[in-house]
Formats: sequence, structure tokens, C-alpha cells
Amino acid sequence: MTSTANRLARKQDREQGIGTNESPVKFSQQDYDDLRQQCLKSNRLFEDNTFPAERKTLGYKELGPYSPNTKGVVWKRPNELCSDPQFILDGATRTDICQGALGDCWLLAAIASLTMDQQILDRVVPPGQSFTENYAGIFHFKFWQFGNWTDVVIDDRLPTKDGKLLFVHSAEGSEFWSPLLEKAYAKYGFKDKLFLFYY
Repeated sequence: MTSTANRLARKQDREQGIGTNESPVKFSQQDYDDLRQQCLKSNRLFEDNTFPAERKTLGYKELGPYSPNTKGVVWKRPNELCSDPQFILDGATRTDICQGALGDCWLLAAIASLTMDQQILDRVVPPGQSFTENYAGIFHFKFWQFGNWTDVVIDDRLPTKDGKLLFVHSAEGSEFWSPLLEKAYAKYGFKDKLFLFYY
């Protein structure tokens, strides 16, 4: 699409409210509510085929599929890692964000800054997500880029090694909003091969 056609299409979307936080662009055409309802109706947990839980999606070089660093990685859902997983426990705080085996402290600092303002956090981490009520193994997060909000859907399978999360984790080990947000950001960046540091 030419830049003029692209600008006109974006202008038309904006006039219809698409790209706002209330009506974000759907990344990979995935609609969180529709996918979640399908999973609940069919009594199955969501598996994201656009961002599969495979060694080859961990990254390249040190995290590539043939790297010894990714040998033994097992993808697990939070309920396989602890008996009572929580999305957010007693409010989101900076201690929910502990760096793992990845050098993405710049991202973790940005995530930590979200915890300082509940209204801003809610724009990125939509409230009402949990591992209990209508749990279907699906979560979503919103990112602002190039003048638009985009909603990114993920499944909750996370890479582990020796029974522990490989990347970001909470201090308590039972809170999962931050590792899931990191995964959503990795998926969002993966489209342009910009953030091949994780998946």
C-alpha cells in the first residue's frame, strides 16, 4: 500500500474509532472475546498457532532452536507451575517483575513504571483477566505504536527450564501478569523481527 493510501486507510479507521484503546487494532486478526468464547464453548484451552510454543520461537543465536541454552525448555501453563496461580495478586507492583535469563531490563523498567499508575496499567493490561473465572488459557494486552493501540492475544504457555520460568517472573512465583505481558510484547515485536530476544 502506498504511503498516501496507508494514511487514508488509517484516517478512516480513526474516524471509526479503530486504533483507540477502547477499540484497538486486532493483531493478527485475533479477537480476544471471540477466541475465548470458542474455547469456553468447546471446553478447551487456547493454543496460539500464530505464536507457537516451540523451541524455534524462542529466538536466535543464544536462544536459537539448536542452542544448548534452549535444550530442555518445557512450555508450561501457570497452573502447572504452582497450585494457585494469580493474574494479579494484591495489586500490580514493581516486585512482580524479576528479570530472568534475558537481557531485557529496558522492557522490564517500562513494565515496572506501569505499576505506578493504575489507570495507565489498565490501558495496557486489561482488567478482569484471571485463572479462575471463565479461564480458557487466553490473555490479551494492548500496546501503543505509531499512533494506534493494538490488542495482542496470547496463550498462557510459558517457557520453563528445570521447572522454573525462563524469563521474567514475580518474586512470589504465583503471579503471572508480567511474564504474560512480556510474552505478548515478544509476539508483537516478532512480526517485524524487531524483538527476537525472546521468542
